[in-house]
Amino acid sequence: MKEYKSKLTTKLFWTICAFCGGWFVLNLTAKLTHNFLIAVVAAIIVVCLILYKVFVSDNFSVILTDDNKFLVKRFGKIITSLDIDKYSWSEYSQYSNTKNAEDQDIYYISKETGNECYFDCSNFSGDDYEQLLTALGARNQNSEPIKVDTVKK
Repeated sequence: MKEYKSKLTTKLFWTICAFCGGWFVLNLTAKLTHNFLIAVVAAIIVVCLILYKVFVSDNFSVILTDDNKFLVKRFGKIITSLDIDKYSWSEYSQYSNTKNAEDQDIYYISKETGNECYFDCSNFSGDDYEQLLTALGARNQNSEPIKVDTVKK
């Protein structure tokens, strides 16, 4: 059984970004509205939304069990349990042709229904993300390159 958790350094980085964003919104709103109360409320809303995203919605851990189960745990409670063999796993969406190099999303498609969902693993370290993709079979390490014959005129 292997557990992948979000990293403290990533949470610290996004916390600093939340307060910088709040400061920016405070100054911008104060300049535009000339009302300090509205500026403070707007800044508090921005900070609270970012902190909610970091510490609540993106604060989860992934557990891969020995019996091929994919468990997602938040605050000590299992919120999602998936059988690895019943889903196709990928780091790319089936609906997009390109992927941003900074995205750390794990997409899974039900083999029965064809529905696609994803987990945002941006709070995980890069090594944990790569190990998780490999363990799920979403990344083949030693795949042969595709050779294309060209016709010369």
